[in-house]
Amino acid sequence: MGEFGALVSPSLPMAILLGVTALTSFFVLRAMARVRNRAGIFVIGATWLRYVMSAFHQIVYRPLFAGMSANAVVSIGIFLVGLMNINWRHLALKLLLPFYIVILVAAMSALANKAFDAGAITVMTKYGYLLVITLGVFGAMQRSRNGDFMVSLLWVFAPVLIFQVLSIVLRIGKATELAADSVSYIGGYNHEAAFSVVLITCLTVACFAERIRPAFKNALIVACVAGLVFANYRTALVAVAPLLLLYLGATSLQRFPLRDRPFIISALIVMGGVALGLASILFSERFQDVSVALSGDVNFFKPPEQYSVAETRLLSGRPSIWSMYVFGWIRGDLIQHIIGFGPESWTKSFHVYAHNTLVNSLYEYGLVGVAAVLFLWLTMLSAALRVQHRQRGVLVGAHMTFLLLNMSTMPMWMIEGNILYGIICGYTLYLLSLQSRARTRAPRAQQEPPAPQLAS
Repeated sequence: MGEFGALVSPSLPMAILLGVTALTSFFVLRAMARVRNRAGIFVIGATWLRYVMSAFHQIVYRPLFAGMSANAVVSIGIFLVGLMNINWRHLALKLLLPFYIVILVAAMSALANKAFDAGAITVMTKYGYLLVITLGVFGAMQRSRNGDFMVSLLWVFAPVLIFQVLSIVLRIGKATELAADSVSYIGGYNHEAAFSVVLITCLTVACFAERIRPAFKNALIVACVAGLVFANYRTALVAVAPLLLLYLGATSLQRFPLRDRPFIISALIVMGGVALGLASILFSERFQDVSVALSGDVNFFKPPEQYSVAETRLLSGRPSIWSMYVFGWIRGDLIQHIIGFGPESWTKSFHVYAHNTLVNSLYEYGLVGVAAVLFLWLTMLSAALRVQHRQRGVLVGAHMTFLLLNMSTMPMWMIEGNILYGIICGYTLYLLSLQSRARTRAPRAQQEPPAPQLAS
């Protein structure tokens, strides 16, 4: 719901876009029919529609109504459809309180700045979208047999993976800020950030899906990692590490008895160190400016006008961008320090988005906004840590990946990111609900008399 910057990727040829859309729609409709519950059908249909529409960005990103694009208008419609397909009783879940606080803070900021306009509506829609995806996944998982919903959800990523393969084959890429010859192959999507988030979502769903063959799951995970390399977005390559490490660790440990696991953990740590060393060699050119930034020789906390040309190029210009937002907030008045400048107010002052969710929240929603976002993240992460399930490690890794992703880009600012976090949060609620059911059944089982033995 909005442009990312000046560098935009060309779309794939229209014949390819329409052909892949038609082909994958058949399989997605089959997956929706297999789910057989309204919440699951909604999540699959809404996610596939968003991913396909984003590939037509040269059409759907144009202003359509009241300054909003077709993508934005459809997102509002999907949010309203989602409200009609979730279980409204789930809206009273205690763990959803942080979601409501974030929405309330955004509304308060809009009212305080007298900016209840299209920007405020866009932001409310994004957070509402996150809420209905979360409850949609939660409801779908409760009604699916043996967690089959995650397997069905994997079909929505078919067009994304096909589009990227075709963009590589046809050499249709997007120039990046890293170097003159640096190219991102992102399937004709608008920007590598949103496309990388979609690939991370596919990887996350594959890790969550327990009802698929390990060989196919691992192949899909490798394909997603390879896709991130071709997408050439360093933020995603770094952010995905916690999920991958915890997935590999959890799947490896489950194959061995408890007495052998300390040795396996030690071996995994050594292998992880070796893999990290190899990665640093393979991607040394891409991460060269990271070592410069971490050397301590550059002072990043200073007004943006004091940055040199060389410093503005470090880390794709993120430190200088963060400086613009932070010092813009500092130069505001007391009300703006507390509640910010209002939803989407950055578009009136800066030419590029903040590339950090907390920095953006500080500028748009003030200290209260930063506290609200942290409250949401930490509440859901602590909920994941309370899960007593074999998938807990993978779930915690997914939360850590999402939090790390927010430090150098803004997945909560894009619908693709809200889909990712909605899936993670919905799966968290589901695994916690399994524990609640188990605790409820245990006292009943103790109270009931033993079943009579049938005569042979």
